Amino acid sequence: MSRTQPELPLKVVLGKRSDARALAAKVFERHRITLGEDDPAFALVTLNELTLRKAMGELLEQVDQPIKAGLAEFQLTMQRVEGRAGKMLAQQVRDSAGGVQRALREEIASARLGVQRIVEEIQKTHRVATLARWCAVGAVVTVAVFACGFWAGRRF
Repeated sequence: MSRTQPELPLKVVLGKRSDARALAAKVFERHRITLGEDDPAFALVTLNELTLRKAMGELLEQVDQPIKAGLAEFQLTMQRVEGRAGKMLAQQVRDSAGGVQRALREEIASARLGVQRIVEEIQKTHRVATLARWCAVGAVVTVAVFACGFWAGRRF
């Protein structure tokens, strides 16, 4: 094996003849030992693999249980956080809606006062104009009656 090239792992599925050949070639390449396909060393490799798989399975079960428990606890915590955030958001929306309602009520009251002032001005202007018209009519009628009296006094 050369020192300049890193050794890549050999992916082998035991139990196939071509894999046994590949492993035998790898052993020969590294250690210059020739193994046959029926060599008992392959039985040891199979035993090691089975033992390793069993140990890995047990280890994964031991590790998997706390991870699952932690994940379940995390999900519960997230649900609680979502619930709290929803409640806080709902309260903020209610507060904002209350503020908007107050502002709208104030605007409506202000507009109502402005409209009342305008209506009062219009009514006042209308009264003055009506009074001026009636005064003018009264003055014309007075002058007409006076003229008729003067005319009648001169005629009769």
